[in-house]
Amino acid sequence: MFNWTVRQFRGWYAATYAPSADLQQLCDSYHDEGEMGLPRELIDEIMRYNDHQTLKSCSLTSRAFYSAARPFIHKRMVLGIGSAVRGSYPEIFPLDLETGTLDQAEVFHARYLSEAEERGLLRHGYVRELRLDLGLGNPENILQLHQLRALEAVRTLTIEMLDLPKILPIFGRCFSQFVPTLRSLTLRSTRCENAHQIMEFVCRFPHLDDLELINPCGLDRLQLADVPPRSKGPRPQQPSPFGGHLALIGAPPLVQCLLDLPGGIRFRSIETISSQKDLAKLLVACSSTLEALKISCLESCRFATLTHTSVH
Repeated sequence: MFNWTVRQFRGWYAATYAPSADLQQLCDSYHDEGEMGLPRELIDEIMRYNDHQTLKSCSLTSRAFYSAARPFIHKRMVLGIGSAVRGSYPEIFPLDLETGTLDQAEVFHARYLSEAEERGLLRHGYVRELRLDLGLGNPENILQLHQLRALEAVRTLTIEMLDLPKILPIFGRCFSQFVPTLRSLTLRSTRCENAHQIMEFVCRFPHLDDLELINPCGLDRLQLADVPPRSKGPRPQQPSPFGGHLALIGAPPLVQCLLDLPGGIRFRSIETISSQKDLAKLLVACSSTLEALKISCLESCRFATLTHTSVH
């Protein structure tokens, strides 16, 4: 009885996590005819409203559900301390508990990504949302891992601890695969010399709708200084849509940089803080499209948030 149970578990595990079938062929076989008698577009819309656990359960019921649920189950990838731990052996995991640093994190990330690649999770455009924590190891090596270079369908990108002076000169080797598809960009605790470096990086992605800039800082991790007057910085090659959501939290004076962009800005929702410089100019620039506004303020040691929603 025990041996039969073990064989049954191995069969279920192999079919679920290490399938031998070509995943792309499996998905294509159900794409044109639809699934369960319904068009593929309708199935995708239904799947979109299910939580992760429900999607995993659906994927075990039939090949049709497996094909429909798989892209949603694996649409988000996080490369940080968790992936480094899963890609390493606990007895040799070189984490410095005092400094919180991890040497050669790219080695463990590569092992983790290789396992995902073997299961066909990187080849077929499943990953649409990617989060990168570059505070571990060598960011230049991490960003140039061939598995990351293969992700050509990412629409939402979140980056923590991006060091712009190091990365901007090698942008093409690190981020060019995201340029055609990226629609939403979040930068957290970005290290840079001035606001123009942030805008230079942002404008390398010409199809952005959503932009979040959270607590950027100088190279010494102190607050960035103001941009020198009449200093325009590099000009973007083409205007970005910028018609979705904008968040400026703890950001340096970036409003004027946004206003100077060719084509203007048309954000529908804005989240910012009351101390943001040139906030009034930002609201005027987006007055024809703005639908939701959230302003957080801290006065007299009390925190308050003003939220306004309008319908045009």
